[in-house]
Amino acid sequence: MRSFEAYVANRYLTTRKKGAFVRVMVRFARWGIALGVFAMVITLALMNGFREEIQANLFSATAHFSVFHLAGDIPDTAAALKIIRGAKGVQAASPMRFEKGLLRLPGVDGPPEAVAVKAVDPASAHATSSIFDSVKPIRIEQLQEGEIVLGRELADRLRLRVGDTVAIATLRLQLGLSGLQPKLQAFKVAGIFQSHISEYDTNWVFVHLLDAERLARTDQAEMIEVRATNIDAIGEVKAAVLAALNRDGRGGFMATDLRETNKPLFAALKVEKWIFTAILSLIVLVAAFNIVASLVLFVTEKRRDLGVLLSLGATPRQIQHLFEWQGLRIGAVGTLWGLGLSVPFCLVADRYKLIKLPSAVYDFITYIPFRLHVSDLLLVTVFPLLVAWWASRYPAKRAAALDPVDALRAE
Repeated sequence: MRSFEAYVANRYLTTRKKGAFVRVMVRFARWGIALGVFAMVITLALMNGFREEIQANLFSATAHFSVFHLAGDIPDTAAALKIIRGAKGVQAASPMRFEKGLLRLPGVDGPPEAVAVKAVDPASAHATSSIFDSVKPIRIEQLQEGEIVLGRELADRLRLRVGDTVAIATLRLQLGLSGLQPKLQAFKVAGIFQSHISEYDTNWVFVHLLDAERLARTDQAEMIEVRATNIDAIGEVKAAVLAALNRDGRGGFMATDLRETNKPLFAALKVEKWIFTAILSLIVLVAAFNIVASLVLFVTEKRRDLGVLLSLGATPRQIQHLFEWQGLRIGAVGTLWGLGLSVPFCLVADRYKLIKLPSAVYDFITYIPFRLHVSDLLLVTVFPLLVAWWASRYPAKRAAALDPVDALRAE
């Protein structure tokens, strides 16, 4: 059975006999809370969506994390690859080398382009990065020594086509007739990729791992890129890989991922998420003043009824709970209205990608993503209820403090 307090609170809120001004105040309070809940859910879902999309795009273009050795090159690349591929949670692993260089076209007097030269193993590179899905006209597995793959934006800017020849000067110096000179190597353009991430499409080029090893005069890789089963497992898989590599006295292996190298970006997104949510939660706090005003008017309007209840045996504590129930009821209805509008909107907008973004602003996010988290929905649900309960405390205590004799005499 419903309690006495809940029953009377429900009758007071649903009766048509209360004053018109009180009805308007209650409606304002409900819609104010609904608006605040709607804004908070949209903001949290929006910030979650942007964070997840940025993270997913970054990790789709590169491996989940890279293993390197403090001494420089990997001491025994083949043995390290075997250990890494045998670690729990590892989906794929591929050796690579990384160089900074200058790219220029033979016979062209223009300034060279600064590029990041990534040397990959064609046989295993595709398993660690989906950036190679877009390589055309060849597949990355068909990349040969002396060939290079360029980003779409870089190729368009330099007007390069498949079959053209480019020269890359690396920062490794060699002794020539005129002294120390950068090492220069010619490559044939074998393919073009497009990741839709400007940083990669403009600055990255891929060559065969053997070309880079020859350039560095070594037969070992500089790093090993690793892909875990999913993004959420990166921390656990990375710890397992390092534990396996550094076991039995072997040491010096370290690992890093894009979440660490882009830590300021992800930290800024998290701070923005909670700042915007805190600002929009002020809408709920403003609605709380409407709850206070409406319940104070209720106490004044129902003064005689409260006197009768107290004289018939109702305790002041029951009267206080009665008005607290009214505040919670107003908050609950507003919260349900807000959730009922915001949650379906987020699900539909994210599922069907309703709100598009101009490619000139975000080249790798084509729409506004809305991602709902259960923890965020719980927070948004509990916060308005607490605010409504807190707002009802003052008028509830005023009602409980009424003297039944004075209340009846005044009538």
